[in-house]
Amino acid sequence: MPGPGPSSGSSSARPTSGVPASLRELGVRPSRRLGQNFLTDPRVAERIAALVADPREPVLEIGPGLGGITLLLAQTARPLVAVEIDFRLADALGQKLRPYPAARVVRGDILEQRIEALFPGTESVTVVANLPYSITTPVIEWLIGSGALVRRALLTVQREYARRLDAAPGGKEHGSISVYVGLHAEISPLFRVSPGAFHPRPAVDSVVLELKPRPYPGTTPPERAAAERLARAAMGTRRKTIGNALARGLAIDGLAARSLLAAAGIDPARRGETLEMPEWIVLARSWIEAGRPGGGA
Repeated sequence: MPGPGPSSGSSSARPTSGVPASLRELGVRPSRRLGQNFLTDPRVAERIAALVADPREPVLEIGPGLGGITLLLAQTARPLVAVEIDFRLADALGQKLRPYPAARVVRGDILEQRIEALFPGTESVTVVANLPYSITTPVIEWLIGSGALVRRALLTVQREYARRLDAAPGGKEHGSISVYVGLHAEISPLFRVSPGAFHPRPAVDSVVLELKPRPYPGTTPPERAAAERLARAAMGTRRKTIGNALARGLAIDGLAARSLLAAAGIDPARRGETLEMPEWIVLARSWIEAGRPGGGA
């Protein structure tokens, strides 16, 4: 993933003392299990909120915490739903949102929610989220699985993970998640956020990125599902040739794997992480035509 451009810069740390005090008042100790790192720098909150420029744009916020971004978004009277898994934070934020009738808090796990239930009758929403590393991939899959209901997502993720999402073929950071996202979305890094902008302070930088769901041009849902399955099989074990990796990952013999690759015009001695997206599509079509040997998507 390319780094932020010259105009995007990096948000330096100037944390406020209010966040730790507010957490103590609520009896909340940041949970490692939930991956809670609370945004403390109001400049970062303002910068993220400003990315949602249309004051009427419906917004789904995942993990609002103490509501630093939520309250900024609520001021325009746009439809706003904040989903918070920690009941203490959800209750406190619900109180803060009372002056804003178009905004509400839902207590629960975002992975168990449905956008059409949260926003009845709404065509699409913008999602804003500061994602713990442990659920970043499941949430991205959830967003992509929501289809056209997600117009775009503004996600704060670990910088290393952001690089994996947008890594080019051939690099050490390129993997099956890179292929998956490339099949279903466009990724744009917006700006970097330093560890000091959070409490507790994480060990790594974060990146705010924009994800826009869209199917890879010229492909069908079965082809994309097949390409996902093949990428997981081919890159499940690093440093293996794609012929050996596919045989193992699909539970087929080596001859069948080499025949599949030959039909797609791919050298079985290559490694899966070197394949370009058009090659995954051709391989997926060959796998479908061969009757999906080894099963899968």
